[in-house]
Amino acid sequence: RAPTRAAASTPRLAPKQRRPRPHRGAPPQPRSLVRRDVASRGSANDEGTDADDEDPSGKDGRSSPRAPGSTRPPERGTGIAREFDMIVDFDAEERVETDDDGNAFFSKSGVDTGDGGYRCRWTVTGRTAKDGTWEYRATHWEKADWSGYKELGTEKSGFDDASGDTWWETWRQVYRRENGNASGDGSEKSGPALIERSADKWARDKHKKEWQEKWWERYSDAGLVERGVEKSGRQGVQAWWEKWGEQRDDSDGGGDVIKWTDKWAENGAGTRWGDKWEERFGADGSGKKVGETWRVNAGGERWSRTWGESVGSDGEIRTYGQSTSGEQWDTTEQGNSSRDNSSRWEDAKEAAEYGWEQAVADSTRMLAIETPPREK
Repeated sequence: RAPTRAAASTPRLAPKQRRPRPHRGAPPQPRSLVRRDVASRGSANDEGTDADDEDPSGKDGRSSPRAPGSTRPPERGTGIAREFDMIVDFDAEERVETDDDGNAFFSKSGVDTGDGGYRCRWTVTGRTAKDGTWEYRATHWEKADWSGYKELGTEKSGFDDASGDTWWETWRQVYRRENGNASGDGSEKSGPALIERSADKWARDKHKKEWQEKWWERYSDAGLVERGVEKSGRQGVQAWWEKWGEQRDDSDGGGDVIKWTDKWAENGAGTRWGDKWEERFGADGSGKKVGETWRVNAGGERWSRTWGESVGSDGEIRTYGQSTSGEQWDTTEQGNSSRDNSSRWEDAKEAAEYGWEQAVADSTRMLAIETPPREK
């Protein structure tokens, strides 16, 4: 089925323009990417999920392949799938078949090798309508080399003239060491170990409405946690973009937690608007938040409001801001450092609780890929 609009977090393409109101020390609440069921876990219909491929012949006990709707576009807002969602047979028998209706199915597997002990096992499957009105293709691979590099990946694409859908998506999970090489001469460097995941999805429907999402995660055994997403969409002359991110470096046992977002949109008639914010908090609860809301009309006139909030280690809170329409505020109050700062720190670090150990536990299949033997 055609992709649905994203959740409420996605800016509307053409919201009704209203005169902004000052936050007066109450900036928008930061958004976390920590949702385990969406941003981290993905879903049963997400990229890398092969529930639709269990019978690659597409026959399902019938004389013709499944309806093209079963090879549906990716769903929006589903984040990055986990490796246990994939069903892949790298040793699948090569097959080329045609059903009673003339629709074709093919399956092929192989192994590629290269310098530095590079080895890639892969399999490709696909289905194509006799009249060329729909097609689906999926490629899966696992890679490794002498440096210890390991990778699982998937790429899928398809189109269906009946529904008007066209789409593709990729998923990758990588284990590597920074500054690692695979020269094979014993000079391999051994920097921090990293597990990286990413997903890139794009779809367009019969109304020429299209969207794209790029999700990524990075976990280091040295304590670094990074996550982010870039989203965009377009329908006719209307367009929107949105970015989120969060980072925590706990290599010293109490690193800062950083979160940020940036959203903007245009209506095709010359009006653009958006908002952005960033927050940074340390283990003692001190830190700051800053942000801006802005709008540019068709005549080029720009309005904006900037705001900020800083919190000291002693609990002192300063709230300030101003706008191009003359608003201005700057207040200071004394908070409860032991209670308020602790609460802020707990809220800030929530998104970083999924770290290296959890990433390793969710990567057993990738980590089990054998490093190619060295040449003697």
